[in-house]
Amino acid sequence: MRLTLTALLAVMMIGIGVPAFAELTNVEVGGSIRIRGNYYTPAVLTADPDDYEGLAFTEQRTTINVKADFTDDVTAFIELDAYDEWGNDFRENAKTGQAQSGSQDVHLYQSYIEMRDAWGTDLTIRIGRQEVLFGSEWLFGNNDTAGAFTGLYHDGVTVALNLDDVTLTGVFSKVSETGSSEEDGDVDLYALYASYTGIEDLTLDGYVAFLRSAAGPTQGNEETVELVTVGFRAAGEAGILDYEGEIAYQTGQAMVAYGVSGASNVDYDAIGLNVELGFNLDNDSQTRIFIGAALFEGNSDDGEDVGFNRLLSDWEYSEFLGNTDLSNIIVIRAGVSCQLTEKIGILGVASYFMEEEEDAALFGGGGGGGSRGTSSSNDDELGVEIGLYLTYDYSEDLYFEFGYAHFFTDDGLEDGALIAGNGMSSIGGMGDDDADYIYAETGISF
Repeated sequence: MRLTLTALLAVMMIGIGVPAFAELTNVEVGGSIRIRGNYYTPAVLTADPDDYEGLAFTEQRTTINVKADFTDDVTAFIELDAYDEWGNDFRENAKTGQAQSGSQDVHLYQSYIEMRDAWGTDLTIRIGRQEVLFGSEWLFGNNDTAGAFTGLYHDGVTVALNLDDVTLTGVFSKVSETGSSEEDGDVDLYALYASYTGIEDLTLDGYVAFLRSAAGPTQGNEETVELVTVGFRAAGEAGILDYEGEIAYQTGQAMVAYGVSGASNVDYDAIGLNVELGFNLDNDSQTRIFIGAALFEGNSDDGEDVGFNRLLSDWEYSEFLGNTDLSNIIVIRAGVSCQLTEKIGILGVASYFMEEEEDAALFGGGGGGGSRGTSSSNDDELGVEIGLYLTYDYSEDLYFEFGYAHFFTDDGLEDGALIAGNGMSSIGGMGDDDADYIYAETGISF
């Protein structure tokens, strides 16, 4: 795999050498600041409520980028970012203000060269560190939707063929590099994504992705995870309706289950599904009513099949149960959004959660000892979550957002449910207390 990517890079670099004397025509500087204060009340979802007084923290992400355009449709893009929690990584010595030794808070988030209409063809080529976004970001996103917005990038090459109604994009990505020797714990992603827009108000997407991981407890030997994902997406509008639907099937084998100790010689055989239907009312407040559902199959109860892996998803269905790695679950949701004024928007959402595979096998037994157990839940009903969100656009660049969510815990979560970590980790099991979450956020971009 490493030789394939190296050879591809060599060919691309030779091609880029052709317009090496291109002239600089335009330079743009941009960036963003995003700050969110979070507060969680004591709850079954996080820890024993008798020993837990809540969780409060403020996170901030700052980015700055430079884009340089050259003749011959060549662009260079560089973006730096820093993600921190207030009070952490601030100063090592609060009295003297001395900076922390060896601090590396600022990172190179993106840095790539882009060629458009390369060699007189319809190809767009990017080489370097870059975000890779496809569709609604259900499986391929950049981790910037809700809390813990750290961002997500790829190191590699993307090649896009741009025709009138079809875009075909290939991705050759190094997700993780742990050493210079061949297959020593690396994680590689190869994907082919096709999008068709030849029908008015309709987008049809199809894709196949191959994830190879030699990371985890067997790092350094030949035992790997090889996961193939094949999917289809349709999205569009029809009168007052808008719709979004995506389904994906995963197959493959794992000498060791992805990131889990003790799960060996298992197969991937799972389906993921997401649908949403919106009704847009013709009124001044731009009211939209929507309903949706999602299904992610979990590990089989016999311990032979691994559940659905969310890959690089940017969809978050809950403020409490997990981020973008929620699996082995069924979600039914509904909500309404409207624009109260020109600057103020409001959104209300209610979601119902159910464990998909109540007796799913827990690889590794939860202790990394190599045994296999099952989920501790005796009930598949996890609970109901309601959320209310308010957004105020102070200007075209600056916004303020406020949110409140409450989770009504049901028996399935009280006993513990195997739904986190792509269905590999259990959450709950601490009692039947409900949970609350409050946040305030502001952001600006330029």
